Amino acid sequence: MKHFKFGNINIVYTEKEDGNQRNREVRNNTASKFGFEKIFIPVQKHTNKVVKLSELSKDADGIYIEEKNVPIGVLTADCVPIVLFNENELAVVHGGWRGLFNGIIENAISLFKRNSVKAFIGTNIRNCCYQVQDDFVENFKSKYPYKNLFEKRENGIYFNLNEFTKFLLKSNNVELAYETKLCTKCEENLYSYRKGNIEERILTFAWIQR
Repeated sequence: MKHFKFGNINIVYTEKEDGNQRNREVRNNTASKFGFEKIFIPVQKHTNKVVKLSELSKDADGIYIEEKNVPIGVLTADCVPIVLFNENELAVVHGGWRGLFNGIIENAISLFKRNSVKAFIGTNIRNCCYQVQDDFVENFKSKYPYKNLFEKRENGIYFNLNEFTKFLLKSNNVELAYETKLCTKCEENLYSYRKGNIEERILTFAWIQR
């Protein structure tokens, strides 16, 4: 488990040794280590929707809050967890390629009342391991003709999910505060769907400290 602080913003992500965070009991145990009863997570469906805490029962892949000492998070196993924040506002987003492609970052930012927003990029599958097919490439290039998203190698084409995330953040005037630079598939102590962790999940969560 790794814990980061940016002023009054706390950000944590779990590792394999912390257990499968998809399990509510394990997740509550993680919460208790920081003095919380539970961590609020959305009903993730690979959407582009971001909801406020009062709307948590809706399908969404991100949560926005202004409340203090309320931990919110997302579960991932290769997708990119993104924490957007300033000193008074916070959003945690599950960035699968569909959600990112369809504007989940933009939807999260639209909820912020202040223009000054920073971002934390959590652990995700990197371009060393994210192999994709030709139709995937064509879909992306039709909307985002950005050169550095794909790399062609002898055994196929690889997608840079992290670079795409940073491109979207920069396009929306969001300052990158921190990037983990760890590949979920390569790192032994991280869960990865592409290395067989079908049911297991990493938890990335954050809160605004009172």
